[in-house]
Amino acid sequence: MENGKPRNVLCALRIGLLMLLTVAASIASAQWAWRDETGHTVYSDQPPPPGVKPADVLRQPAPAAPAPQSDSPDAAAQPGVSPGATPPNAAAPAPAQPRAGSVAEREQEFRKRQKERAEAERKVAERDTEAAQKAQDCERARGYMKSLDAGIRLVRTNPDGSRELMDEDQRAAEAQRTRAIIDSRCN
Repeated sequence: MENGKPRNVLCALRIGLLMLLTVAASIASAQWAWRDETGHTVYSDQPPPPGVKPADVLRQPAPAAPAPQSDSPDAAAQPGVSPGATPPNAAAPAPAQPRAGSVAEREQEFRKRQKERAEAERKVAERDTEAAQKAQDCERARGYMKSLDAGIRLVRTNPDGSRELMDEDQRAAEAQRTRAIIDSRCN
């Protein structure tokens, strides 16, 4: 034994084993298991907090069977049935609630929720893009309307590439068209 190192290693192994057994015993005695919001599995003898979704509950205690009532007149009236015992024609206790579904079903539900969330995000992005485009069109139309109202000489380019000054009739028509754009895009 050089400097007592083997003894320290043996002591550390014993402590590690004891800690491992303690954790295993606490997990085995836990009646509840669920996944928290970070995805970690939580073991407890208490039910999960109200914010945990039923699909995230991995394990729960079996429901207790209802206690038979010894005061019932049916139990006393049947011969051969001791008080406190369940009569033979009594209804069987309800079976335990089935789990939230198999892993495949939960995976399918998760993928469906992901697809719905992606679709909702896409719609929001489209609305935001459309609103930004509408605001930009509105700003451009208002600027053009200011130029029309200011009486500044405006030049139009014809389809053949030649340029001509707008006369008053063309200016009035252009102002009317621009007001229609402002009414439709700026509200």
